[in-house]
Amino acid sequence: MATSKEHIDNLLRLRRELVERRRAVASNREPGEIVATAKGVIEFQMSIEAIDRAIDDEKRLHGASVAPLDGVPKP
Repeated sequence: MATSKEHIDNLLRLRRELVERRRAVASNREPGEIVATAKGVIEFQMSIEAIDRAIDDEKRLHGASVAPLDGVPKP
């Protein structure tokens, strides 16, 4: 069974991947597609924020002594 640190590390990897995809969606916008791009960015951001809450929950549930988001600054 995975440890709390392993769960947190997995969530952090997922978070980093979602941030990269959000950036790609924002930077690859087609002319005239601003609304669709914004919706895509919002969906990624909502997922990122949910992962942030899951990380905090893992820390709280297991008393993990891991720095907040391993140095990833909170917005």
